[in-house]
Amino acid sequence: MVRTTSTTTNVESVNEIQVFPRAAGIVDSVLVEEGDRVQADAVLAVIDPRDAQASLNDAKMALKEANEATARLELARDEADQRVKRARLAWEQAQREVQRNEEAGLLSEVDLDKLRLARDTTEQDFLASELSAQGSQQELERQDTVIERAQLVVERQALGLSYTQVVAPFAGVIAARTIKRGDSASSAMAAFTLTDPDNLRAVVYRPQRELGFFQTTSNLNAVEITARPEALPTKVFAGTIQFLSPNIDPASGSFRITIALEQAASPEPNQRLAPGMLVRIDIITERRPDALVVPKRALRREGDTQFLFVIREGKAVRVEVREGLSDDEFVELLALEGDAGQDFVVAGEQVVVVGNRDLEGGEEVLTSPWESNQGGGDA
Repeated sequence: MVRTTSTTTNVESVNEIQVFPRAAGIVDSVLVEEGDRVQADAVLAVIDPRDAQASLNDAKMALKEANEATARLELARDEADQRVKRARLAWEQAQREVQRNEEAGLLSEVDLDKLRLARDTTEQDFLASELSAQGSQQELERQDTVIERAQLVVERQALGLSYTQVVAPFAGVIAARTIKRGDSASSAMAAFTLTDPDNLRAVVYRPQRELGFFQTTSNLNAVEITARPEALPTKVFAGTIQFLSPNIDPASGSFRITIALEQAASPEPNQRLAPGMLVRIDIITERRPDALVVPKRALRREGDTQFLFVIREGKAVRVEVREGLSDDEFVELLALEGDAGQDFVVAGEQVVVVGNRDLEGGEEVLTSPWESNQGGGDA
C-alpha cells in the first residue's frame, strides 16, 4: 500500500517562448506554419532586407575609403621622413662649412656671418621637417581609430541585416504564428510561439504541512511521481522533482514543486504528453510493500470503533482493527495499539464483504466468492 498526495495541474514546456522580430519592417516571407518542427537557428520569417542591406553596403564603402585614406597617409608619412633626411643632411653640411671656414680664417667676418645664417636656416628647416613628420605619423595613427570605427559600423549594420531574419533560438515546434506576408513587423509584437514538446514539466502547489516530508527526504529524485493525463486516461508518465521551493506563499499557505516529466519516445501524438494538457499528479510519500489489506466494503464502523467479520470454522468472528493506508478499492489493516495479544486477521482468511450489515458475531454462515473481486479470499 502507498500513501499518495494528489493534485491536478497543466503540463508546460520547459522551453516555451514568444519569438519577437528584432528588426522593424514589412514581412517579406513566412517560412513555417503552426505545428512545424524546426531546428535551432532555423529561419522562420524574413523581413524586407533592402534597407538594412543598403546600410551595410554604405558602411562597407566607408571602410574601403578609410583603408584608401590610410594608404595616402602612409605615403605622406614616408615623404615627410625623406624631407627630414634631406634637411638633416643640409644642416650637417652647413655646420661643417661654418666650422671649416672658422678654422681656416680665410673669410671675412661678413662672409662668416652669412655662412652662420645659412647654417641656422637649415637647422630651422630640419626642425620644421621633423615636426611635419611627427604630424604625419599622428595622422596615420588616428586613421587606425577611424578604420576600427568603420569596422564596427560594418559589424553593426551586418548584425542589423541578420535581424531581418527571424530565427528559432532552439529546436522545437511552432505552437502559434501571428504574422503573415505583408504585415508590418516590429519588436513590440510576437511573431511566433516556439515550444519544446520533448522537455516538459508540471508545477504543483502543496500545503505547507507537507513541506517537512520533502525537506527531510534525502534523495528527492527517488520520490515516486506519476502523471495521468485526462486526455490519455490509459497512459501513465513518470516524473522527478526538479526544484523544491523552500518558501511558503503567505497568501495561499502553499509551496511550489517543479516536476520534470518523462516524455514518451513514441512519435504518435496519442502516446505523448503535450504542453497545456491537464494531468493528475500523484506523489507517493510512503510505501508499505507487505501491507495486510481487505476490500473497503469489508470494513465497518461504529462510532470510533472499526471492525470486520472473519470466517472461522463456518462462523462470523468480529475482529476490531485500525485503518491504515487505503486506495480506491482496498484498505490496510492494523492491529489495535497497546494490545499485543489481541486476536487479529491473518493473511489468506476469508472476510465478509457483502452481508456484514446483518451480522453481530458468532453466527454460522454460508459463504460464496465475492464476484466483484478477482480474488477468491472474500466472502
